[in-house]
Order: sequence, then structure tokens, then C-alpha cells
Amino acid sequence: MFDIGLAAQNICLAAHSLNLGTAIIGPFGHNRVKEILHIPAEYEMVALIPMGYPAYKIPHSHRKEISVFVYYETF
Repeated sequence: MFDIGLAAQNICLAAHSLNLGTAIIGPFGHNRVKEILHIPAEYEMVALIPMGYPAYKIPHSHRKEISVFVYYETF
């Protein structure tokens, strides 16, 4: 599951570089989605990543300064 999380993040970052919007969706009706998408029983649904061109641009959030959460040599 850890690797899937990393892969999902990289998919979203790659999509962002192409000006695509994404969202990682975890809680959903897994069995119903498998049925709709004709996914074989031996596969497990973990997450969905809807992707598309956003209707509007979301403003960037204000980021904390790196010194707030990065420590050198001691905590």
C-alpha cells in the first residue's frame, strides 16, 4: 500500500506538470466500482485518481518557511 501511495502522488505531480487537475479518492464503493469498470476479482481497488483540466485556477496556499519544520543536527 505504501508503494501505491507513492505512485499515486507521482501520477498527480506528473499530471500537474501538464496543467491537469487530480484528486486521490480512497473512500468509495470498491466493489461497485470494480463492477462498473469490469475489474477482475483478483485485483483490489485501492484508490481512484480522477483527472482533467480544471475549470478555474486554484490560488497557491501560503507556505510555511522551511526553518519552521527543518532542523539541522538537533531537533
